[in-house]
Amino acid sequence: MQRKQYILLATLALAALLLVDLWPNDLSLKAFWGSEIFIELRLPRVISAMIGGIALGWSGLMMQTLFRNPLAGPFLIGITPGATFGVALTTYLGSSLGLNEALSHMAIQPLAALGGAFLVLGIQLALHKKLTQMHSLLLVGLVLGYFFGAAVDIITQTAQAQQVKQFVMWGMGSFDRVLLQELIPLGLTTLAGGLILIYHKHTFNTYLLGDIHVESAGKSAKSIRTWLILGSASMAAVVTAFCGPISFVGLIAPHISRKINGSESHQKNIFTTAITGASLTLAADIIANNAIPNSTLPVNAILSIIGAPLVIWMLARKP
Repeated sequence: MQRKQYILLATLALAALLLVDLWPNDLSLKAFWGSEIFIELRLPRVISAMIGGIALGWSGLMMQTLFRNPLAGPFLIGITPGATFGVALTTYLGSSLGLNEALSHMAIQPLAALGGAFLVLGIQLALHKKLTQMHSLLLVGLVLGYFFGAAVDIITQTAQAQQVKQFVMWGMGSFDRVLLQELIPLGLTTLAGGLILIYHKHTFNTYLLGDIHVESAGKSAKSIRTWLILGSASMAAVVTAFCGPISFVGLIAPHISRKINGSESHQKNIFTTAITGASLTLAADIIANNAIPNSTLPVNAILSIIGAPLVIWMLARKP
């Protein structure tokens, strides 16, 4: 009964946050709901925050399952650094190739982030066929992260001041830049990741017990890891591409879900992880856009301020 009450409260909290984020600040309702501001700016921002939170929550859940480690996140297999490298390279080459800012925002920048993320994903999947132990896969991810991080540092050192500013603004993370048509790839990728989680939920539960249990159940541990890498990396890559690097959600949302359910079971945690992830990003978006008048705070900073004390409190709290 207590678990159901927690889930109900979390669902109501999500609905309240969604309504607050959509609600107009100072415009009349009649003028606002059908206005261009609402359809072209407010609606894509709020929907992308909700979808992004769900995608990052599920990505974190799958990543933590992959490594059987509650501290796992997109950085661990190099996805975020790969996407960041793609955007840095595009930002640096933009003026040389004659790409204007609008084209870069609408198509080139997200494609570059996806290209960098899937480059890392391709390397991981290729090496996964040869690596037999999880710590080797983890080590490769960390090495790739450092490699692409170093490449980004070199690019920013040789870039012009305006290019560096553009890249730094992207790196702060924001849902404001998402366009209405970009919600389609964002939503479809999240849906695909969710379907992987739902379809393989029992297999992922067995995987948490160890490779021996997987093999004894007649499954392939490498095949399961491939699905986990594909699902988690794809969702993290698409969110990073359109919204920039969004921290903490993938780490904290599965933790809160497990606390609510009191279980590691995927069938119980899929729904609550989605609610928690969406609630975190919507809350951060509300604070970022309303805390200071005529100014927008970085979503990453807000999520870290919210997330860090929450993680410490959950770890310190007696079970």
